[in-house]
Amino acid sequence: MTLFNTLLLREWIQYRWGWLCTVGIPLTLLLALVPFSQVAGIETMAPEPIALISAGLSLGLIMAVAFATSVYQLVILPRRDQQDRSIEFWKSLPGTDTQSVAAPMVAHGLLMPLAVLVLASIGSAVVGVAMAYKELGADGLRQMQWAGLGPAALWLVARLAVGLSLAMLWLSPMVLAMMAANAWFKRWGPPLLVFVVGALLKLYEPLGLQQVLGRQLHGAASAFFASAAGLPDIPDESKSLPMEVVYDTIYRVPTWAPHDMLLALQSTWNPQFIGGVLVAVVCFVLIVLQRRRAG
Repeated sequence: MTLFNTLLLREWIQYRWGWLCTVGIPLTLLLALVPFSQVAGIETMAPEPIALISAGLSLGLIMAVAFATSVYQLVILPRRDQQDRSIEFWKSLPGTDTQSVAAPMVAHGLLMPLAVLVLASIGSAVVGVAMAYKELGADGLRQMQWAGLGPAALWLVARLAVGLSLAMLWLSPMVLAMMAANAWFKRWGPPLLVFVVGALLKLYEPLGLQQVLGRQLHGAASAFFASAAGLPDIPDESKSLPMEVVYDTIYRVPTWAPHDMLLALQSTWNPQFIGGVLVAVVCFVLIVLQRRRAG
């Protein structure tokens, strides 16, 4: 376990500034754009929807950048130590190749996105408050329903954290397959895998391969939002967001979030998810075997 922690520490030391920039640069740009931005689609200008929409868009943008960074780092991970020859040092330590592969995967695939989520949530809240202040001034901030927004925000962050963890498991067979392809076939592995999978989807469409892949992606999406049960309905004919719906949603989130977490966890108990995890395990074993051969 000591070596595993050391390997995690190595990832932090080597990539901490890049991870911090993943949050810091977009947040700085978003805050700089606040004086020139406007919020549309709200029935009545009120601080809560202005802050929520601004914070939500900011958080979505930062997490998209973090997700792309995470996947890229994971795909190139298997051959990283071989390219800089540091593999000779790490293999000399009293540890296993399984630990050497698992630790950076956990760091880039789980710990980094979760840390970014927490930091981005705080930064996005600042953007939301700044936008509300820009639109409505200090009076708007005094009128804001902080007692409702606080618990709702905390439950939303918790819900997103659970969803992020589950989504990475849903996507693990695809990501680890790319990693295994990179490990065995170097830089040509991931493009070759994409080409082969695309050809199989085209040639064997009647076998339902496309539906299997689609269900896997749908599972990753439902990990963040399993059901709208417990949330208020938005009128279809409404061209703007009714204020009563906004306030009703804010106060219902603390009840909806834990129930939705449970639904997301329950959705993993099906052959689609279990089969995907088994594929990911096989790919992980292939990555470990290639690392042993490299040593």
